[in-house]
Amino acid sequence: IGKFVLKHFALNAQSENRKVTKQVESSAGLVVFVSKNDNPQHWVEAGRAYERFALQATALGIKNAFLNMPVEEASVRQDFADSLGVKKDARLDFVVRFGRGEDMPRSYRRPLDEVVKYADH
Repeated sequence: IGKFVLKHFALNAQSENRKVTKQVESSAGLVVFVSKNDNPQHWVEAGRAYERFALQATALGIKNAFLNMPVEEASVRQDFADSLGVKKDARLDFVVRFGRGEDMPRSYRRPLDEVVKYADH
């Protein structure tokens, strides 16, 4: 039954395209994070750049969410990079949409003392 539901009601190319189109159209903008080179050092730098962006956006009351299908799907990644004029040796890392929106429920966070064990010195 799961395959039937996914095939006919939930996940197909048309429904996914409609969902993503609605998300993009309702966003103030998109940010694409690109690494100069495709290696671990540059992946970490891209992650740090995203974290700085996300923290500053949050401080300003701006929401952000990943929209990574264009960089995760090999079948569209290169076309997407080409459409943005990204050099061949660079790496598309993240696509993030941003804008104003309602607060979403936050996930439960346990107190720090419940999850961290301190070493006695």
